[in-house]
Amino acid sequence: MTDALLNLNSVTVRRGMKTVLSQLNLQVSSGQVILFNGTNGEGKSTIIEAAAGLIPLEAGSVHHHGELLIDESGKGAKPVHPFGLTLQADGCMGHQRIEEHLVNTMDIAGSRVEMDSILERYNLKHRKHDLIAQLSGGQRRKVAMIAGILPGFISKEPRLIFLDEPDSGLDEASRISLIEDIRYLRQKGHAVLIASHNKEFEDCATDLYNIEGMVEINQEPTAEIVRDDVTNLPPKGWIALRNGVVSNNRTLSTLAYNGIAGFLTLGILLALVDPTKLDTGTIQKSGLILSSAFAAGLVGDSMVQMLHEHRSLAWWKAHKQGIPSSYIHGAILGFALTLLTQLAMDLTISWELTIIGSLLTTLTMFIVRMFDLTSARLARPRAAFTRILTPTLILPFALLVQWITDSNLI
Repeated sequence: MTDALLNLNSVTVRRGMKTVLSQLNLQVSSGQVILFNGTNGEGKSTIIEAAAGLIPLEAGSVHHHGELLIDESGKGAKPVHPFGLTLQADGCMGHQRIEEHLVNTMDIAGSRVEMDSILERYNLKHRKHDLIAQLSGGQRRKVAMIAGILPGFISKEPRLIFLDEPDSGLDEASRISLIEDIRYLRQKGHAVLIASHNKEFEDCATDLYNIEGMVEINQEPTAEIVRDDVTNLPPKGWIALRNGVVSNNRTLSTLAYNGIAGFLTLGILLALVDPTKLDTGTIQKSGLILSSAFAAGLVGDSMVQMLHEHRSLAWWKAHKQGIPSSYIHGAILGFALTLLTQLAMDLTISWELTIIGSLLTTLTMFIVRMFDLTSARLARPRAAFTRILTPTLILPFALLVQWITDSNLI
């Protein structure tokens, strides 16, 4: 065995009142393929997610390539060496195209390669430009599985590959291709962790792991699998930012959620208040101008809601390359709402105030997004009432309005 790529040191994980993993020690080296094949409830998926740094630890630490990933205090760092990850719930957003999700995976892994050959092997080449939401369950699973193994095909250095039920819903031909690909990754020196009940994976595994411990499998020597050399191209940066912009352009989610709230607020205020009866420079007029931009920000970031789909948020958080956001569209919306409010009130346009409205929407959206993300690791994140904290933003809004009035910006 060569140097360890993964170390789980005395890892303890609790789920509610139950201890799922207790003082688990596991070392995985280059060329190892470990199959977790225990019964339901033994913690197969928990091991995978703990190894990927996705769940908090009650005790212990996780190291990738000798570098700390996460410990019991929650302290962690961005992985120095990108890894492959297939979650049990796919981790794909339905509004993305197949090629977009796989390109994201490659950019996170550090380089790009031509993907047609692997898509053809899994009979997905003809669906390359289709939205993931348009795929069947089995095809969607193929995309999630390919995204998990792609970093191994890209990197010439040993990498960690985590696959949680990668064969779920796959047809027989795809399972055979997957087993062959795992053999290929093993021959290249990558380490693969698989959680599955499927005994077919024993044909490519080097070790079995269940509640009784690790058992080495004596594999018969197999012929070397030869694949065509791939040309690595440089990745593109700003991965999360790019995805946030593309997602919002395609779904118009910021306009649908934040925009509706802002326009409704503007309409209600104009229906109830006569702007001509408010003296210029009053706090009431300043508050009225900025209320729609503030209301739009209070809705939060619509991307967080979309990322909860099939645990896409967990997939992004595991790689620690940023999380897609709606900040750019929020800033544009806040600018437009503040400008429209001034026009509706028949005021002289204050560009300073319009920019403040843009920043107000973005900052408020950012704060509410933080409230939402704090509960993301909970078993039922949407059941956490973190939104009850949003009234605390009223005081800063009032202080901002007072400052604008004192500064004579209107």
